[in-house]
Amino acid sequence: MIRALVLGIVQGLTEFLPISSSAHLSIVPRLLGYPTPTLAFEVLLHFGTLAAVVAYFARDLWAFVLCLFAPGRLGPLEARTRRRLLGLLALASVPAAVIGFLVQDWADAQTSRPLRASVWLVATTAILIAAELYARTRTQHPVRVTTPAAPGDHEQDRPPAGPPSAEEELKRLPVAKAAGIGLAQALALVPGTSRSGITISAGLFQGVTREAAARFSFLLSIPAILGAGILKLDELSGATETPAELVAGTLAAAISGFVAVSFLLRLLKTHTLWPFIWYRLIAGGLFVLLLATVRS
Repeated sequence: MIRALVLGIVQGLTEFLPISSSAHLSIVPRLLGYPTPTLAFEVLLHFGTLAAVVAYFARDLWAFVLCLFAPGRLGPLEARTRRRLLGLLALASVPAAVIGFLVQDWADAQTSRPLRASVWLVATTAILIAAELYARTRTQHPVRVTTPAAPGDHEQDRPPAGPPSAEEELKRLPVAKAAGIGLAQALALVPGTSRSGITISAGLFQGVTREAAARFSFLLSIPAILGAGILKLDELSGATETPAELVAGTLAAAISGFVAVSFLLRLLKTHTLWPFIWYRLIAGGLFVLLLATVRS
């Protein structure tokens, strides 16, 4: 039971924090001496994280339903905005679906080797570092946007316009930027990359704020996790864990996943990805050293 709870918490936290769930779910059991989780158990853990992100974004998902089937309850402008965002999510989901279908076996083979997953965890951190360095140059040389002054109004008398909220930013997200984030999500099939890490990085490269990129990333994870889970439903019959362990692991993944989503969105309002970058480099390096000494 303890093993199921530990692995559920690991899956829930690392699925949404930019530190890679696939790498940790491969590495942690090996370091703790746990049996390798069955594919059936991993499928249920992913459904647990799916429940977490669905619960967190329940209002957004309900708005998507209304914009399609009862747009009058939202109003014409909000319904049109929601339909546009839904279309962007559908477009951005295509690359991961196509590439995942083609290379899933290769990705599973990489994940099955904890030492190799550790190396990928360290190596792919370079993408997050590059994104943060690029974002720093943009903040050091911001583009000033001015608005025409009203008659009798002086620019120095007007308060500066604040940045839009993440929700407002997503409503105006260009198609090209959404497609770029979707292409980046496909790279998350490489163990150690992290879906949230690579998609937030793609957003930063395109001038999207961290919080808006994270929100889009989490919404984008819903069809990705659901699709991957559906494709592996036939594996559920191969579970060796007890029903109680399966339930405990799934609930642990759901609760810890909800906490991770909430924590990261609050953090990215005022902080960068650097704490996770340092974690990936230090922990990943330690994982490589430990696994290199314990491999059989």
